[in-house]
Amino acid sequence: MKSGKEEQDTDRNKEEQWRMEHIGFEIKQAAKLVNRHIGNTASVKYAKQVTGTHGWILRYLYEHKDEDMFQKDIEKRFDIRRSSATGLLQLMEKNGLIYREPVDYDARLKRIVMTEKAISIHESISREIDEVERQVSRGLSEEEIRILLQVLDKVQRNLSSAERPEKKE
Repeated sequence: MKSGKEEQDTDRNKEEQWRMEHIGFEIKQAAKLVNRHIGNTASVKYAKQVTGTHGWILRYLYEHKDEDMFQKDIEKRFDIRRSSATGLLQLMEKNGLIYREPVDYDARLKRIVMTEKAISIHESISREIDEVERQVSRGLSEEEIRILLQVLDKVQRNLSSAERPEKKE
């Protein structure tokens, strides 16, 4: 007969084994919690026209406001297909968050520019996202964060390569 401590150890080992076999579930649970915290912020609730993805795109545009940003940059950074980027950007344009303007050096290209409305919304949401980021990383050392990011990069590469098998010539 096992002691109470031995049973607890066995249960703990079973739980740990289950979690190791279901990494995707654990990632999904963590992402759900992050999204829940972001979704509960006052600015996000107030800014109904900004979806989670729109918020991340606005942040990216804001952080690169001194550079010409194009749809292809959004596609690459967020690893989304052209059709998805087109839909997102069209909705953002319709909601008055961005506009597109031609560049002098190539008539085919249209630079994506944030509106004043988007800048104001971004600055408000950004303060609250920064707080969520602090909560996410609370208690983690810089080394643990570095390792976490390396592991997440590997997971994303694994999933990206599985999603887009190499074309045979």
